Amino acid sequence: MKFLLEDDLLKQTKAEFKKYYKGDIIFSEGECSQFFHYLKEGELSVSNLTEKGKELLQHKVKAGHFFAEPAVLLGVGFPGNVEVCTDKAEIIKIPRDNLIKYLKENPEILFEFTLSVANKSIKKSQLLKQIVLFNPEDRITLQLQDFKREMGKPDEKVLIQLTRKDLAHMTGLRIETVIRTIKKMEKEEKLEIVNGKIIY
Repeated sequence: MKFLLEDDLLKQTKAEFKKYYKGDIIFSEGECSQFFHYLKEGELSVSNLTEKGKELLQHKVKAGHFFAEPAVLLGVGFPGNVEVCTDKAEIIKIPRDNLIKYLKENPEILFEFTLSVANKSIKKSQLLKQIVLFNPEDRITLQLQDFKREMGKPDEKVLIQLTRKDLAHMTGLRIETVIRTIKKMEKEEKLEIVNGKIIY
């Protein structure tokens, strides 16, 4: 669910605009910030490293969304590493105290902000549930369904713009398991593969 920033909010909170490029790390796990971050353009990946050094992709941040806002609200370290995964990204940085003051003065915007944070919380709970309880096919299916919802096309067949590596990182599965499971799903006609791309 997108959170649109109005010009008045940007002006009143003294927001700053900053450009980043592919591979740039916006911040690392454990860092603290006095700024809220909003992705205006591009795409970011939020990930963690396990004790064995394996990367677990929590999710991708699409344009039109805040990211890591719970950590900024609570004044604690970011729960993951955030990296630019498109050619470039434009991020709006809003001083923490300025945005909190603005939200208190504008309850309708505060409500929208709260809904966006709640939506993310639900997604995190679903991710944890699928990693702990679901088999590989169920984990992959949930990620494909989530991708379709993000595209606004939950009931249509769409080209899934996630690589096998993305799916492995997002589900906590080995890439070999993802490849094998997707081939099995294709044989069972649960999805299509066209030129190596997943249609679901």
